[in-house]
Amino acid sequence: MMKKLGGKLGVALVTLGLLSTFTITNAGASATLTGDLTFTAANGANGINPAMGGSSFDEPFFNAAIPVFMSAAAKVSGTSNAPQSIALYSPTGSTAGKKGVVAGTYAVGASDVPMGTVVNGVSLDASILTGSSAATQLTSYVQIPVVLGGEGLMYNLPSLKKKFSKDTVSLNSRILASVYDGAITTWNNPAICKLNPKIVNVKRNKQGKVISSKCAMPSIPIVPVYRADGSGTTFIFMDYLNQTQGANFKNTSGAEVYPNTTFNQGEVPSNALGGQKNAGVAADVQQTVGAIGYVEYSYILLQHTLPAALIVNAAGQKQALNPKSVAADAAAFASTPPSESGGGVVSNFSIVNGKNKGDYPISGYSWAIVREDWNGLGTVGGATASLSSEQLVAKFLDWCVQSGTNGGQTVSQEQGYVQLPSYVAAVARQQIALMTFNGQSLGLS
Repeated sequence: MMKKLGGKLGVALVTLGLLSTFTITNAGASATLTGDLTFTAANGANGINPAMGGSSFDEPFFNAAIPVFMSAAAKVSGTSNAPQSIALYSPTGSTAGKKGVVAGTYAVGASDVPMGTVVNGVSLDASILTGSSAATQLTSYVQIPVVLGGEGLMYNLPSLKKKFSKDTVSLNSRILASVYDGAITTWNNPAICKLNPKIVNVKRNKQGKVISSKCAMPSIPIVPVYRADGSGTTFIFMDYLNQTQGANFKNTSGAEVYPNTTFNQGEVPSNALGGQKNAGVAADVQQTVGAIGYVEYSYILLQHTLPAALIVNAAGQKQALNPKSVAADAAAFASTPPSESGGGVVSNFSIVNGKNKGDYPISGYSWAIVREDWNGLGTVGGATASLSSEQLVAKFLDWCVQSGTNGGQTVSQEQGYVQLPSYVAAVARQQIALMTFNGQSLGLS
């Protein structure tokens, strides 16, 4: 069992090397690409099968988007010219996504935390971005925001589902911090009962007058479920806990690398369960009475059986997780979009705990990471590193961030994500435009 923790921890989140050749200064920054899906026989796209993988936060989007992209390209270019096969996305986790793209086993690696993120002066990717080769230099990559989503606290309390089917459990950041550090161990803890005044057993006399009421939250153990693998989903959740409960939630070792993609440096309550990927956490919660776990919203939609808690936001509202509330949270950061400062440092990718009414506070972007220039790489994600293969990947990612009925953001919305704000989509398209082959433009604009 973990100890109750104290001590203020100041965390600076910066990302090095992103957007290395341009600056986004306002929400009106213009896009440079147009979602062109034109392929010709000379491209050889239908013989290229690049592998992609990483953040499980992204899996529902990518694996829904790939066949839609191929179908749309076939309509524009003709079936014989368009891509016939792009490997399905592998949800291996954000850390594995970064490692895969650096190793070249992925053409696209995805992470909910941009590569090169520094916390308290320590790079979360120090073990990946090391050495003198181009593969281990952050400036060799472009990083593209592809989806915007929220994380729900899915819980399994069948007794409430039966008796209080219309009432969703409400939680706040202090309770969540206390659950995940072992200070709150049962569902009928007074703090949880106080926040859920409607979930009570009421006793009345013969005249119908209430003579007593008692908290109906079950007196069963809380089983916290966390990500056992390196996870950007974990980072977003811990970033939220840090920004709201930094003085009350950190590991006993006092390590500076917090928040991290490893859940609280591996320190969890003795009865906690570690799940692999979002799907594993969702499955553990589904199978364990009394469990609670943090998962991306799409996984809650896929389960269809368990609710997600209302979370008290910075404005004091009990807010449900849905696309509207995630969009509201992102909008709270419109004046400080992802941006580049002097020295190539990018900040402001974190959007947890927006201050406005209607905001769902545990939200974030996820990023596709790609080598900027494929010339001389041999193979990338199992595909020959050619101009044609790099163009295919660039066109796919460009389509992914396009809005409108023919763009990939429509697919993201169908999967429970939120359309990228226009200024973030502009960042994405300009990052894709930086991709070159042998120093020459890919010709996508």
